[in-house]
Amino acid sequence: MGSIVTTQRATAVGDVGERGVGYAGYELGGRPGWSFIFERGRYDGFSPDDVDLRLAVTGEVCREVTAYPFPSGWQLGEDVRCGRFAAAFK
Repeated sequence: MGSIVTTQRATAVGDVGERGVGYAGYELGGRPGWSFIFERGRYDGFSPDDVDLRLAVTGEVCREVTAYPFPSGWQLGEDVRCGRFAAAFK
């Protein structure tokens, strides 16, 4: 977690060129997936194919996000409003 991406193609939650940061990993139907939050506070999960097709992984890691516990979608929104992810979007 904490991997920085930029959108290469528009997604339902990220505009082209928008910066995002990975905050959680999961498994769905036996396949891995990753949740990313973007600069404007929108978030969603991406399969490996979605990542390859829509996102560019920059190789940067935001250390402030690597240990984010992701308790719930509601708390995620609160944490965004409080600046918890600001370091990822500088």
